[in-house]
Amino acid sequence: MNNEEDYQRKLRKMLDYKKLVAEFKRIGLKEKDVVLVHSSFKSFGEVEGGPQTVVDALISTLGNEGTLIVPRFNFDFCTYGTPWDIRTTPSHMGIITEFVRKDPRSFSVFHPIYSFSIIGKHAKELVKHRYKGSYSKDSIFHKLRILDAKILQIDRVYKGTTMFHHVEEMLGVDYRYFKNFTGIVTNENGRSYEDTFNIYVRDLERGFVTNVLPIGKILEEKGVMKIDRIGGATTWYMKAEDMYRVTADAIKKNPHILCKLIPS
Repeated sequence: MNNEEDYQRKLRKMLDYKKLVAEFKRIGLKEKDVVLVHSSFKSFGEVEGGPQTVVDALISTLGNEGTLIVPRFNFDFCTYGTPWDIRTTPSHMGIITEFVRKDPRSFSVFHPIYSFSIIGKHAKELVKHRYKGSYSKDSIFHKLRILDAKILQIDRVYKGTTMFHHVEEMLGVDYRYFKNFTGIVTNENGRSYEDTFNIYVRDLERGFVTNVLPIGKILEEKGVMKIDRIGGATTWYMKAEDMYRVTADAIKKNPHILCKLIPS
């Protein structure tokens, strides 16, 4: 075992609440920040107290004036027509997001596909507005830019962020189109009804798939995306508005930089 492997092994075992708070601050999180977090809990390695420790450490780092946002995406509504209930439908975005969703301090965005769970100062403000699209100017993605939010991805492999799709819709890329999905949704008061949501989807019949590696390199080269490590996880950290600006410029130069075509 070399020195780097030994260091990472020891660091993974050391992760606890205090260590996570210190590490989140070290990579750039501050009090009063609004942060969208995409996460893989297992990428950390061992964490004393499990996912709740990560949630508590994030909230503590952001302070009473900060806002923690995690995706509560669930694709059963659009894939299988499964009814969606804001009170009970789980997140498909990892165990940390489920802990945030179930936290009594949490509020959720009313959307059967692209919901978010939010804790903190701006939670009620962000969930108050309801929209039936996906990534448009009316969506929470645009509101993140207005709030000067930051984006943090915690994982082993770079997978990009859904904010990229916000840029695609704002610019009207040619490999996505609008598609309606209709199904049963249930609100906070338990009322169920049929509703339709208009989603900006990839044109799968033409063979387009998402490819975030090229834009990731550009964001890193321009100093927008900062890469670091916490325990066994790699972290990617950037401001939403900076990410939007650089990505939009890149798409204008190369309209297909966020995708690749798979031959049929």
